[in-house]
Amino acid sequence: MLVEDVMQTAVITITPKTSLPEAMRLVSQRGIRHLPVVEDDRVVGIVSDRDLKQAMASSATGLEAHELRYLLDALTVDEIMTRAVVTIGRMFPIEEAARLMVTEKISALPVTERGRLIGIVTETDVLELFVKGMGAGQPSSRIDVRLGVNSAALAELVHAIEDSSVEICSIMTLGGRSGHKDVVIRVRSIDPRPAIANLRARGYAVRDPREG
Repeated sequence: MLVEDVMQTAVITITPKTSLPEAMRLVSQRGIRHLPVVEDDRVVGIVSDRDLKQAMASSATGLEAHELRYLLDALTVDEIMTRAVVTIGRMFPIEEAARLMVTEKISALPVTERGRLIGIVTETDVLELFVKGMGAGQPSSRIDVRLGVNSAALAELVHAIEDSSVEICSIMTLGGRSGHKDVVIRVRSIDPRPAIANLRARGYAVRDPREG
């Protein structure tokens, strides 16, 4: 799946001269957490709801109400926005967007094409995709199987489950820290016990959360 399949295209943007109260109003009314800052169709910055709250809180120290309103109306986004914006293209794999968010410690990526903003992808979008990919949210059961370091028996594992007359909804492999491979399988059944029994009979290490 690519970034263009996940990104939000109806992006709310602001300009560098948008006041802090106006930016805060947009965040609150639209239920969003990030505002790309655009000038001449180019992304020149990004501001988060956290940035806005921190700036407004620090400005409020020791001021009367009328003084605070005057000060906040005079403060503009370009004074607090992040200028070194990390962006991504629409044709990149979605896992590259997730990797960038983790390594850069950010929670949103403006999507650009030839320098022009065309969308935004957030950590919420990635998490929703992860939940969907894991098969959660639909009637199913989860089976966790741990394969050895040198094991390449994924095809055999799938056959063992299919031999139990259980339909597989989704399958995901994750590398463990010690070199082993964890396989997470969602099956279209509320009772995965026949599949688990078949796997264990064939020597697979199945971890069943219900046994804990």
